[in-house]
Amino acid sequence: MSALLDLYSDGEPNPSAARVAEVAGVSERSVFRYFDDMEDLASAAVELQWDRVKPLYLDLDSTGDFETRLQSIVNHRIRLHESIAGVFKVATMTAIRRPSVALAVEQRRQYLRSQTTQQFASETDRCGDAPVRRVIIDHILSLENIDYLRSSAGLSQVKLREVLATAVKLALRP
Repeated sequence: MSALLDLYSDGEPNPSAARVAEVAGVSERSVFRYFDDMEDLASAAVELQWDRVKPLYLDLDSTGDFETRLQSIVNHRIRLHESIAGVFKVATMTAIRRPSVALAVEQRRQYLRSQTTQQFASETDRCGDAPVRRVIIDHILSLENIDYLRSSAGLSQVKLREVLATAVKLALRP
């Protein structure tokens, strides 16, 4: 499982059983002694990854005024992205072919969406179009968007914080 996660972190989205065995330092036959197939291995790896990163998802401070909560969630999402970016990218690509990975990716998205909704409930609840604004803010703070802003737009951490905070503020304007 760790070998598969290491390969995912290194950007290998679909390693073969032989490649996993090579990285793990075992025979290919040994891989299938513990797992029925690559889907079973991917499912176990997803669970291991969740155990490793779960504390990163949970450490969001949701107290204080709007500005404090905004900075808290922006910093939280950037830290989370930096910690799981390699595996996250591969997981989103792999989700197309592996149902267990797709389920795990969607569960993590739902968890982050729930966090975002709770973080800004008092602000969005005052808006007549609250559901739309929640979706917009969820997108702004999504790991996919953060990945785009870091890798494709080339934003530094400082600029990324500024862009995310400004976008959320704009999304909440009357």
